[in-house]
Amino acid sequence: PELADTLRSVAALEKPEGLEIGIVVADNDDEPGAQKLVKALAEELKLPIRYRHAPARNISIARNACLDASVSDFVAFIDDDETASPGWL
Repeated sequence: PELADTLRSVAALEKPEGLEIGIVVADNDDEPGAQKLVKALAEELKLPIRYRHAPARNISIARNACLDASVSDFVAFIDDDETASPGWL
């Protein structure tokens, strides 16, 4: 449930001039339980969100899945139990 708050906080970020924000969510539960929530939030927030299931309960594997799915020059990580302040980036 905290994931929704996290994604809403990212959607509310003050974007650095000339940059766009994209999101990769790595779901590292055994089952892809967050997939429906992520899809619904992508539609609600009008954000480009890529979902990756990385079922290993290992933060390194989850972060590597995000890096593999990223198409950006810059990457920032935030956990699903955190929220970003508007000027975080």
